[in-house]
Amino acid sequence: MKALVYRGPGSLLLEERTRPHPGEGEALLKVDASSICGTDLRITAGSHRAYAGNSGRIPGHEIAGTVVETGDGAAASVGESVFVAPNYGCGHCRECHRGQVNLCAEPRAVGITEDGGFAEYVLLRRDLVDQGNLLRFGDGTDPAAVALAEPLACALRGSRACRIGDEDVVVVYGAGPIGLFHVALARLAGASTVVVCEPNVDRRQRALAWGATSVHDANLEELQAALEDAGATRGADAVVVAAPVAAAQGQALELAGPGGRVNFFAGLPRDRSRIELDSNLIHYKELVVTGTTASTNDECRAALHLIVGGLVDVSSLIDARFDLASAGDAFALAGSGRALKVVIEP
Repeated sequence: MKALVYRGPGSLLLEERTRPHPGEGEALLKVDASSICGTDLRITAGSHRAYAGNSGRIPGHEIAGTVVETGDGAAASVGESVFVAPNYGCGHCRECHRGQVNLCAEPRAVGITEDGGFAEYVLLRRDLVDQGNLLRFGDGTDPAAVALAEPLACALRGSRACRIGDEDVVVVYGAGPIGLFHVALARLAGASTVVVCEPNVDRRQRALAWGATSVHDANLEELQAALEDAGATRGADAVVVAAPVAAAQGQALELAGPGGRVNFFAGLPRDRSRIELDSNLIHYKELVVTGTTASTNDECRAALHLIVGGLVDVSSLIDARFDLASAGDAFALAGSGRALKVVIEP
């Protein structure tokens, strides 16, 4: 089979690999679609801690495909179309027992700690299959759209942490795919106003199409004026920072109103993650500040439901599709900022 293999910083090579065969409890998936995300770009650049040296691992964790072979006792059936919820845990630690597999002390993820979806086939291990990470979807749904259930699930986890409700006023920093998901999720939760901060003019227009009530650059006074125009004279009910910008995290505390909820969705670069925040804003406004990372099967099931049910139009984010032979062009486009989602269809 053909596979896109990490061979060091800046080096993703198309190689021929032996097609794996599933052992007991395992499943082999023919990959129908695997989309590129910011994590994959960091992997390619050599800045992801799970990809040390010249690992020879296959990335790709936003995956939809068809089960083509199973091992004895596998909780999967040949011919099923499935979305792969990529994160799974040890199954024994306190976090796993609480359903927080994303916080497992020894987290595992397809395309991160083991081979992923930028290949014609991907072997799914027994632990992942047994933990219910293969989520079925029916015929007629575009696998490329289904693959986007992974980033939507991550956004859903952050949105739930903000407890957005009817008539809430929400601020979202960033109008990339994750930011747009947060706009849509806020609207679905009943938010009356969604103010978006995004420097890119094209992405601002996308945000308006996705339900933003106004779009702005990073000028704090302009954002505060937008909140006042929306009747939120004391600040927003919820602020989501979906851009890896330190200054945005500080601004979020200023824009949040009394009792507001703030989610630091986007992580900062590891070497620049220590920043100065005005903790008095948290104290005197009784803000709830959360961080969320990855997703669980619960969020993945909910995200898949939103996509299949047509409640979130993820297909409109897919700007280009490539096969494996053109993966270099796919990654170049994904890293250029000129496309929101680029999908590889092996």
